[in-house]
Amino acid sequence: MKTINRFFLPTVLLLILFSPVQSLYAQADTGQFQKVTYYQVTMDGLSDFLEGVPDWKASHRNKINSGERLAWRIYRVPMSSSGSAWYNFVTVEIAPNLNALQSEERNTLSSLRNETDHRFKLSYAVHSEIWQTEAEVYGEGTPPSRYLNANFMYAFPENLSEYLELETDIAKPLHQNQTDNNRMDGWNFNRLVFPTGTTVAYNFITNDFYRNLEQIEMGITREVIMNVHPNMNVDEFEEFADSIRERVWSDLWELIDHVN
Repeated sequence: MKTINRFFLPTVLLLILFSPVQSLYAQADTGQFQKVTYYQVTMDGLSDFLEGVPDWKASHRNKINSGERLAWRIYRVPMSSSGSAWYNFVTVEIAPNLNALQSEERNTLSSLRNETDHRFKLSYAVHSEIWQTEAEVYGEGTPPSRYLNANFMYAFPENLSEYLELETDIAKPLHQNQTDNNRMDGWNFNRLVFPTGTTVAYNFITNDFYRNLEQIEMGITREVIMNVHPNMNVDEFEEFADSIRERVWSDLWELIDHVN
């Protein structure tokens, strides 16, 4: 890991290191929790899997109406830098708190087997995670975006507080600018709550939301950074960011269906 003399980075560190002291996760915008489940669907089982989507949607609409969920999404994964060799579909359940996800966990698998036994055998969940949203930016009135660019990040343990503040104090305004200028639909920053441990490859996930693929080309350029943070030395900022975290892999997810 690269080491940077902090006295040599006045602009970045004034924004990050000398901000008011807060607990590591005190800056959460929403506190919402997401249960993210990864699926490996065989070609033989694809048709049956997709036929089951309306049943899932109806089930989650009932949960939303009862207040147990805020939203539900199902995505296919057409592209990945390397991580998704073991999954090609993803579901996301958004809940107001962790207890809302925990309350039905015991019944989920047995219910799925009973209602869609054939589909369950041909297509199966290989892994589930729980994320907590720490910060987010969305365009006003924006419907669920067609595309999601998921970035799986590893922040070095000794730099967790610096990384959190980098995302919330530096990256969030940049994504707000992109959203305000119709270059993207939104962005969120999530902490991996579960699972944890030394074998877990990442501990944070950022999601970029786009309505069409052309928006992905409209990335955050040096000009955008200088416009949003005019006193920042971009080269020093990028070097500092690279010294405290690394991107493990990146996916492109495409929305199949959803319910709010």
